[in-house]
Amino acid sequence: MDKIDNVRTRQLEVNLEHFNISPNRVSDTSLGFPEEVRDYRYHSTDYRKIWDYLGLLFFMLLDSFKGRYPLPKKTALVLILAFLYLISPVDIVPDIFPLIGFVDDVAVLAFAFIFIKDDLENYRVWRISN
Repeated sequence: MDKIDNVRTRQLEVNLEHFNISPNRVSDTSLGFPEEVRDYRYHSTDYRKIWDYLGLLFFMLLDSFKGRYPLPKKTALVLILAFLYLISPVDIVPDIFPLIGFVDDVAVLAFAFIFIKDDLENYRVWRISN
């Protein structure tokens, strides 16, 4: 039994030398990941802000129709494509199926908000400054 344990220990030590693990360095993950990924409190989507973004989107569209705020072309394109997908009878999952049929519609809206999030934040700053 001692021979088996010695062989396993030697193999393990050889593998550790192969990876150049230094006992003084605990981890080098801080070099490869940005702060928001390393932070355990970071969430890519904060669902409580969706209502704020919907309100901002409404007022941004209202101000752009009145000519007070220039609507970015990227935002206009994303909103048009998302709206066309929502009203289109052709879906990835047909809306005939209860609840499951609306999942793809919600996913399209979520992706649309991800793409226009920066423009909404820029509009928030513009609105506060005016």
